[in-house]
Amino acid sequence: MTLVESIENTPFSILHITGSVNDSIALRGELRNAGLQASVHNAADFDAVRKELAKTPVDVIYIEFGANAREMLTALSELAAKEPALNGVPVVVYDDMAGTEEVEGFLEAGAFLVIGDEALVEPLLMRAVATGLMHKDRESKAAQLAKSELRCQKLIDGSAEAVAYIQDGLHIYANRAYLDLLGFESIDDLLEEPILDLAGGDSAQRLKAFLKTEDAEDTFTLRTSGGHEIDVKVSSTAASFDGEPCLQIFANQVKEDVGDISEQLEYFARRDLLTGLYNRNYLFEQIEARRAEIDAEEEGSGSLLLLEILNHDEIKKHIGTTGMDNLLTEFGKEIEERVGGQGLVARHGAFSFLTLLGRLDPQRTAELADALNELAREYVYTQGTTSVTVITSAGYLVLDENSPSKAAELVDRVERASNRAAQEGDYLSRLYEPDIKTASEREQDEAWARKIKNALRESRFSLVFQPIVSLTGDREISRYEVFVRMVDEDGSLISPAEFLSQAERGDLIQSIDRWVVLSAIKQIHNGVKAGEKPKLYIRISDASLHDPEFGKWVAQRLQMTRLPDTLLAMQVSVDKAGHALRHLADLQDTLRPLGGELILDGFGSGDDGFRILDHLPVSTIKIARPLLESFSQEAANQERVGEVVQHAKQSEMAVIVPNVENAASLQILWPMGVDFVQGDFIQAPQETLEFDFAQF
Repeated sequence: MTLVESIENTPFSILHITGSVNDSIALRGELRNAGLQASVHNAADFDAVRKELAKTPVDVIYIEFGANAREMLTALSELAAKEPALNGVPVVVYDDMAGTEEVEGFLEAGAFLVIGDEALVEPLLMRAVATGLMHKDRESKAAQLAKSELRCQKLIDGSAEAVAYIQDGLHIYANRAYLDLLGFESIDDLLEEPILDLAGGDSAQRLKAFLKTEDAEDTFTLRTSGGHEIDVKVSSTAASFDGEPCLQIFANQVKEDVGDISEQLEYFARRDLLTGLYNRNYLFEQIEARRAEIDAEEEGSGSLLLLEILNHDEIKKHIGTTGMDNLLTEFGKEIEERVGGQGLVARHGAFSFLTLLGRLDPQRTAELADALNELAREYVYTQGTTSVTVITSAGYLVLDENSPSKAAELVDRVERASNRAAQEGDYLSRLYEPDIKTASEREQDEAWARKIKNALRESRFSLVFQPIVSLTGDREISRYEVFVRMVDEDGSLISPAEFLSQAERGDLIQSIDRWVVLSAIKQIHNGVKAGEKPKLYIRISDASLHDPEFGKWVAQRLQMTRLPDTLLAMQVSVDKAGHALRHLADLQDTLRPLGGELILDGFGSGDDGFRILDHLPVSTIKIARPLLESFSQEAANQERVGEVVQHAKQSEMAVIVPNVENAASLQILWPMGVDFVQGDFIQAPQETLEFDFAQF
């Protein structure tokens, strides 16, 4: 087929840019005489070009503008960058005076063709027309394809078959059926997640090879969000998603084959014979297995949810025992379908269902509990002409490393939560929380451990700062003691004495120590960047001070920060220092070159302090707080503080006096030669490093 034949039955439009309308009329005549359905529009200047393009779609622009052709082409190129209608429209320039350099200039400026011989006008214009029509046809087909893909996507979204798109091994799309199969609530839970992370058993290597093959089919073991494994038959085909090539996979769960007698026995050993759900014993085994897995994982979690039918006696009056059995079977299936791959559903008591869920957080578990109650509210069972509804309550708890390891104890707790919900009303759900009045010591410890971990995870710890003021005129460094605060879920402040003692009982105090160190170093770093020199005095627990890894960890953080001076001080009580002298001396040697130091707290309450200094030399000591109680009235305390100060001066050590609560105490301390003082009289702890040190 010749070029003319390829376009002779297709109408097309040319915008002819020339100062002569007659030339445009002549061009149209020549093209129509050649058997072409040509329409030629004239534009004598750029304004006319804009107007013509606004009202008439064109397939080719033909510039015959003499010496001004280059200027017109440049203007058109700028317009094309803003006007989508010009996308793909070939621009042809006629210039019979153009040499090689001029032709190259036209092409660089965006010309499709440059014609230098009048005899070539018609054949070269036809080439441009064919190109323009081909682009228009391609755009039309692309639009049709996009519409078709949109229709297909809507069909896939609503399909009962599980479908996902995988690109470079990552999920980029999954329909509702796929999410339900694997127990995910939202595509956000899977988006950009590697499908290989779901592979269980020996499936990972086979699945990795499978993803490199188009139009394949195989069966793999996949792990649901609930943590249990299912066998899934997966088939793949090449596809595109949002214009990008990818792999489309179809997934169908392989149901358990119970043909073999041994497999039948194993199957029925796990199942409740009435409902077909898992039975209580099997779920208890899975609960304890999941609890053991949580101990082995760094961030392991899970949930346990109990749904109980409250009006079972009333239902039995209307439909009898057989009807009740049928209701339990039917309703149990609906619960299992709603939970999907998020967990395992078992019949627990005569009229209750127990669900072991995977890595759902408390909020998502609460949402599922509410959803199951809503499912019950809408459920109607009909037997003959009799219809009944069910009333339910739900209780749930979070499984973590603080939870008991025995399933029976966990289930007892979730039953108590469900009972509490039932007492408060119908279709309610409640999280298990120990009653402070009746909870065992272990339950309270668990609750505190969970509370502290959640506070660390949710950034509900904060620091407050109390200024340490120099009485000797030292203003170069701004000194503050650091105190840690914790806020409860409801925003209320928890007493430090309460949560710190609980953290020590639950082995979480070191996590708090590290948070304090990191936060303090960050505050110092920010101050240095702002041109200041804040020095922070922090308290570290006995557990961290005895941990050899703690010193290395702090050193690494200080090395990264590169403090310009000794700006981080760790306060160690004299009592604790006496039992770890060698370790603390090593820690002091590690910290000093990096901008850190140790200071000894609690001086004056006994005679051990100065003996310890022979083994652990420090630059600063702090007076014991009990000596500052009623200081202005207690002559013995004043005398003891004076002795400590004089001893420190002889050893060239600075002295900090805390708990200065009134002007009288300050007037007594000043003549003693005390270096630094702090207390609520000067300023109570504040959330920011703001204090006017110049006032002292």
